[in-house]
Amino acid sequence: MVITIDNNIETPLDLNKYTYIYSTTDTNSKIESVINNEFRYSPNGVKGINRDTIYWKQYKFYNPSKDTINFYIYIPYSIINKVIAYSEHSNKTEHITSLGMLYKRADKEINAIGYPIPITLAPGKTNIYIYIKIFNLALRTNSFLVTKEVLIDTVMADERIIWFWKGIFLITTIIAFSLFLVTRIRMFLFYLLLNIGMGVYFFAEMGDITKYIEISPFNITVLLKTTSILLAFISFPLLINQIVPIAKLRPRIWRFMYYVLSIVVLSWLAILIPHFLSTKVLFYTTIIYNYYAPFMLILQMYLVFVAFRAKVNNSKYLFVGYSGYIMAMFLYAILPNLGLIKPSLHIYNTFIYGSLFEIIMFMSLIGKETLFVYSHRSSLLEKQKEHQTDIINAIVKSQESERDRLGKEIHDMIGTNISVIKQNIDASNKPLIEIIDRTIKHTRDLSHGLVTPMIKNDEFVDEIDDLCTLFSQPDFSVKSSFFNWKRACSEEKIVHLYRIIQELLNNAVKHSKASNVLLQFISNDNDEIIVMYEDDGIGFDYKSAYYDKGLGLINIENRVKLIDAKIIFDTVIDKGTTIIIELNKKS
Repeated sequence: MVITIDNNIETPLDLNKYTYIYSTTDTNSKIESVINNEFRYSPNGVKGINRDTIYWKQYKFYNPSKDTINFYIYIPYSIINKVIAYSEHSNKTEHITSLGMLYKRADKEINAIGYPIPITLAPGKTNIYIYIKIFNLALRTNSFLVTKEVLIDTVMADERIIWFWKGIFLITTIIAFSLFLVTRIRMFLFYLLLNIGMGVYFFAEMGDITKYIEISPFNITVLLKTTSILLAFISFPLLINQIVPIAKLRPRIWRFMYYVLSIVVLSWLAILIPHFLSTKVLFYTTIIYNYYAPFMLILQMYLVFVAFRAKVNNSKYLFVGYSGYIMAMFLYAILPNLGLIKPSLHIYNTFIYGSLFEIIMFMSLIGKETLFVYSHRSSLLEKQKEHQTDIINAIVKSQESERDRLGKEIHDMIGTNISVIKQNIDASNKPLIEIIDRTIKHTRDLSHGLVTPMIKNDEFVDEIDDLCTLFSQPDFSVKSSFFNWKRACSEEKIVHLYRIIQELLNNAVKHSKASNVLLQFISNDNDEIIVMYEDDGIGFDYKSAYYDKGLGLINIENRVKLIDAKIIFDTVIDKGTTIIIELNKKS
């Protein structure tokens, strides 16, 4: 079929129905080897999965005018090894251009994703021959006749939408990666892997590898595509299962899908061996990939529909969104690869729109799930905090109960027995009487310190003074000061605060080697209480003490948590210790 052409063609002309094909296994790319062979008319062009065939395409042009006309034949696909074009006019044959992945990207007259072939149509008949070499992959070589202006506009329009998609893709990938790092939730990991798989596949499909490797080895592109698609095959069902539990609804179908996927994995492992990339193994791998993809998508669609029919949470949104995503994938890759439909000049737009739709759909569902997870996690953290508080309360109460028991035992049994002993000894033995009196006093002080004090707000100052007197020794002075002290807070907090001071003084006696301890109690007008403990002892290494906590420090921190207070340790070895406790009366 001859194409009568003139300068009035303003829109791209699909050349499929004008295509003549000559197929051969001879890899010779010289025009002389085929020009006299018979080309068969092929109105559907060249498509489908080829094995080891070389294709020559012929287009017959007729220019009825007296002027020479310039056009481009544009093949909008990047994954082609070689595209070599010749022209024949008045029995004279000329080489036009050599393009493809095995040639430099700079050889293109117009920097496009596909391959622009410049043709010059002199008056009369001109035949164009295009040599196309690609082995064992889905072959899509639809060609369009366009003017230079239309081609440049097409390329620029495609670049704008591609860069927009790249930006959205990068943002969503970073979001998924960040969410996974923060939450360690597998849903974000599977979405991240899906994004990486689809992104690498699209970059390879657009030939972006040739931007970084001047002459792109065919096997690198093939491995990138097959690996990225396999990653999507694995992660896509897992992601959907995280959103809607389809594996539980139909466990046998779920297992069957992954049994079939194991065949895909084995075929992928085979082509990791460089030798198989130039054999029929790659051809069969391509067939497996192209038929497993629609099988998996349709099967997942069924599982999502089952969840939708069962009214599982999120299934309605997933069913609607997934339907649109599957439609886009079929229109972009599956149906054209199977030779069932032909794409337009903007072949990547369908994929981009489908990908953007998928991004919106999954990011919405993931956002919804994230809010649910964080709401649930906040609730769990709150319950955990309450549980920890209950545990601390139980520990403190058990300690108080045990102290009360010991205090009463010491007072009632030991104290009473010592008093009886005192009454039955010789009153003239004054040294022994003095020892017994001191023992009775220490016993009473010890029991008093152990038994939980029933402290009221107005008695707190007196109790602290008594505590200071109790701990003071000739070489160890404990003093207290109260500033602007008003009615403090609940009786429970007062008791905890008393026990904290008591524990601080116990630690001071045991470890500080201090001579002086000063306690300051400050109450301001903002319902805040500040307690300051200062000593002139040897101090301690707080980090070591923190990671190797003694019972005293644990008791102090437990009580600080119970009264919802803050505690600050300021201590340096050989320079004493300062401890500040802050609490609110009403909290």
